[in-house]
Amino acid sequence: MKNKFIYILSTLTLFSMLTPSCKKDLNINTNPNSAEKVDPKLLFSTAVVQYITKRSDGDLWIPIALAGQTVASGGNTPEGLGWGSPFEEQYIFDPLIFGNPWRYFYSTMGAGLKQAILLSETATPANKNAAAQCKVVLAMNFFDLTTIYGDVPYSEALNVGITYPKFDSQQQVLEGVVAICDDALAEFDDASPLKISDYDLFYKGDLSKWKKLARSVKLRALMTMVDKDPSKAAAIGALITAGDFISSSADDALVPWSTVAGRENPKYRMISQYYGGVNPFHASKRIVDFMNGLEDPRLPFYFDRPEGIDEYIGIENGADGDDVTFARVSLDMHRKDAPEIFFSYQEQLFFEAEIQARGLGVPVNMSEANTLFRRAVAASVNYWTKGENDGVAFAETLPSLTSMSSRAAVKYIHMHHWVDEMDRAIDAFTQFRRSGPEGDEVPALTKPIGAAAGGLFRRYEYPQSNEILLNPNSPKERIKYDTKMWFDL
Repeated sequence: MKNKFIYILSTLTLFSMLTPSCKKDLNINTNPNSAEKVDPKLLFSTAVVQYITKRSDGDLWIPIALAGQTVASGGNTPEGLGWGSPFEEQYIFDPLIFGNPWRYFYSTMGAGLKQAILLSETATPANKNAAAQCKVVLAMNFFDLTTIYGDVPYSEALNVGITYPKFDSQQQVLEGVVAICDDALAEFDDASPLKISDYDLFYKGDLSKWKKLARSVKLRALMTMVDKDPSKAAAIGALITAGDFISSSADDALVPWSTVAGRENPKYRMISQYYGGVNPFHASKRIVDFMNGLEDPRLPFYFDRPEGIDEYIGIENGADGDDVTFARVSLDMHRKDAPEIFFSYQEQLFFEAEIQARGLGVPVNMSEANTLFRRAVAASVNYWTKGENDGVAFAETLPSLTSMSSRAAVKYIHMHHWVDEMDRAIDAFTQFRRSGPEGDEVPALTKPIGAAAGGLFRRYEYPQSNEILLNPNSPKERIKYDTKMWFDL
């Protein structure tokens, strides 16, 4: 087992390696907080590169995937090729894990996007589309920030004139995410040729796709709020009636990494550099058992089996594994150019299926829910198997939602939604927490073997750094990792 500081160090190494290889994206010589002449597209692409790096690295992906139980550590394997324990899987977190993302969300990604918006809107002529593109990414930035930490600075954040911003409630931040999406949608201007194109790592300036993403991100925020605030059902219903969301895999909001040295997926780099090409992350028994029961065609794309083993065997979170029995997360899933996914077509369909099954702002329609659910599963299979399997045929083998009770149908949708997001740790973590009240969540997680006393992992703690400690508006009492957030019932 490698020393646990490696993944923190590797994050810095990865970004330093990424920088010269993406020179056109990152060659910024002025602080984003005070830049006055830099092209907004440079600030935008820099923020996006930092965002995909942070979502893939040891500060966010590894701790949340392990503590959130979408993957397993394998504990202390005899071969030394597991992640080891006791560490994040047992809720033991290095303080840097809590601090590094906070700084990235605010001082680099958030500040850069805010400055890009200002420069775009005050230019002559104004570049409204560039500002709107930045706002959609900023909305995703704040959504991730609040679902990771809870109450955070929002209304006074990213303002150089305010040294100590107040902490807004999570409800206010999520309302802000919705408002940012609305602002972006109102600002997009199809008649203007001005936009970010060559530095747009998502859609290369395709405004129709950006508008679809804005609506889908808005829907995700509302779906995260609706159980705590049922009045959001009306807004959900209005969105569904209007439509025009992400509508195919071609609309997926993702940024691919590269096969070029220095620009590979951070997970691949960590596996290659420190584990000799062996993925230390094991298949979670909870996911594998569910997929085995379905004879799921995604299994060989999600996991690699040990040589000579003809079945996929998952391991309990926190248990010690070995190299001859248990499946590991596939090397293909963590290949060099594996993309960082922010929003997928199947995610949109899972939300729409849930809305129809629950009657959120629309009449309950279990038949339509079943149709949307099957399309979601089919899209997931087609994506993860790269079209090598017939997702539609597999989806037709699944039980019909129309034969289930309302809650059972919704829970079945939730489970498939969670499985699809296995490698999207942050998104799967939020999906689990919004899937039902405590004790009725999907899946029914229990604490990993050897986990610290207390409840399940539910959040990052506030970093004990100057950004927090010197701010008189910050929470003064420690809010532990097992404390539920506003949206988490």
